[in-house]
Amino acid sequence: MAQSEYSLGSGFSLSGGTLGGQIAVKSFSGLKMDVEVSSNCVGNQQGGKKKLEPRPGPTKPGQPTFVCPIPKGDKKLADWWKKLNPNAQQGTYKTEDLMFTFAGEAGAVHAQWQLKGVFPMSYQVSDSESNNAELAAETIQLCITEIERMQ
Repeated sequence: MAQSEYSLGSGFSLSGGTLGGQIAVKSFSGLKMDVEVSSNCVGNQQGGKKKLEPRPGPTKPGQPTFVCPIPKGDKKLADWWKKLNPNAQQGTYKTEDLMFTFAGEAGAVHAQWQLKGVFPMSYQVSDSESNNAELAAETIQLCITEIERMQ
């Protein structure tokens, strides 16, 4: 019972950069950082066999996707997409840093991540039908260079 009360009173949001305020997040996926692993030869063993040892390589960020409900008359996410992708021409993009926040009841922040070097890669409006009671949503996929857990 307490788990469902906790979930109902909690929320996710994106803010920062030139977003123009806080944007509610309905769901998200792909918020991760991975390390590429390569094998390096560190010597030869008896019989001419090479000894390979895994070595950590560069960090590879995920490409997180955020689904955001569309409040009446609010077009912050669409405006942000256009601002960071002027004319959608190669070489004209800009990057920003955003904050992704998980807050509980009364706005108490439970966790917060700084998304660094953010660039929107894809913007999409949800599919829907006129007789459907589901909220319309915008989906945005981001390219990021680094994730830092702030709280």
